[in-house]
Amino acid sequence: MGWTDVGILMLAVPVAPLIAVSIFGPVGMAAFAAAMPAHLASKEGGAPVALLATLTTGLGGMVAIGNPVMALMVAGCLAVMTAIAAHHRLARPAMRAVLTWCLFTSPLLPSDDLPLLFALYLAGMIWSIAVTAIASRIKEPEAQGRQSRTYSFTFGAVFGIGLVATVWAGQHFFGEHGFWLPLTFVIMALPPYGGILGRSIKRVLATVLGTLMALGVSALALPSFGVIALALAAFPLAFRFIPRSNFTGVTLLTFTIVEGLSLISDIDMLALDRVETAILASVMTFGLWLLASGALLLLKPKAMREAMGEDS
Repeated sequence: MGWTDVGILMLAVPVAPLIAVSIFGPVGMAAFAAAMPAHLASKEGGAPVALLATLTTGLGGMVAIGNPVMALMVAGCLAVMTAIAAHHRLARPAMRAVLTWCLFTSPLLPSDDLPLLFALYLAGMIWSIAVTAIASRIKEPEAQGRQSRTYSFTFGAVFGIGLVATVWAGQHFFGEHGFWLPLTFVIMALPPYGGILGRSIKRVLATVLGTLMALGVSALALPSFGVIALALAAFPLAFRFIPRSNFTGVTLLTFTIVEGLSLISDIDMLALDRVETAILASVMTFGLWLLASGALLLLKPKAMREAMGEDS
């Protein structure tokens, strides 16, 4: 990302959540759950697609929050939505919204005032898209062909299995940090899929490095404002490096997340959960990719070329 785009992202994404959290407390993080996907999806698929995806996942979040069984059911429904989007070559914008929907599967977001939670979610979405539009960064809608039904169905089935499984495993084995498992899975599942093994390994190594950096800073016993300052400094740098150096970007982004959450959680437990979820998500993603690849090669080799990026 160029520095101009990084500056627009910093205005579109963190501003609304920071204001919301300072006024309303942890419930204000709902604004982040909307602002991030709204900005990125509007840059990739246009404002209507961003609005549709963000609203759909926001409503899904209201249904899933505080209810583990409903979270699993919503995960399956969101996988169907993403498969339909994939058929129209809009999988990535849809998956941006599913990414932050994973926050609603953890107890980090309070569920005792859903009207306020959803109002802040909508406010974050509106703010983000408005900033992106004013900055002329919204992608203009364009006519696009459709991907094969075989690819779309296979993608939806595999993505659905992975999303439901990671939500369930996150709930049962990683406590309040369980959202990291489905979130990491969604990131790794973003198409295209050329070189997915190498990408997965690099992401795990970058996650480990970012976590070690956060542990190193914690050993310095800095005051809270120092931790916040470091996290805020690393956040724009992370997006500056993506996609030029995804390894560096993921390292800095991991550092930002772990440092930020260390203010409200034990950093040793944070570090362990972050590394474990990254490894597990990587293994699951690669395993499901092998399953999907075998199915596509048997059913429709042309669809396999779409998945590998020749037609992403």
